[in-house]
Amino acid sequence: MRENVTFAMRFLSNHLDFLGFSASFLCAIHCMAMPFVLSLGLAGGLPWLENPLLEWGLISSTFLIAGWSLVRSIAQHGQYKPLIIATIGFVIILMVHFLEGSLEHYLAAIGGGSIAYAHYANWRMLGCAVKSN
Repeated sequence: MRENVTFAMRFLSNHLDFLGFSASFLCAIHCMAMPFVLSLGLAGGLPWLENPLLEWGLISSTFLIAGWSLVRSIAQHGQYKPLIIATIGFVIILMVHFLEGSLEHYLAAIGGGSIAYAHYANWRMLGCAVKSN
């Protein structure tokens, strides 16, 4: 039983950038698609898509995964660039939630996309760090 838990933790820690990229990318798609879907009237029966709990759930999950993945990776590749990019993305997303306007969905998508890019950059740097060792 203990070996299964250890394997699961090792697998999860090795694939955090993939999980973070996926969550951030889903967040960006959610932000970009909502104005389009709502303008077509397709989401009339799907009010859960604009539920604040869904939005904050996506933001919280990406923040937790990014924090765990990007901070742990600094010890391996020594680069702060992915963490800085992700921080900028989170600042953009948080600012959007306090702003009103027609651009908020697009700015939130830019924030989500930058967090996804931070995970991609971190994944690339980890690959280079492993190959050079």
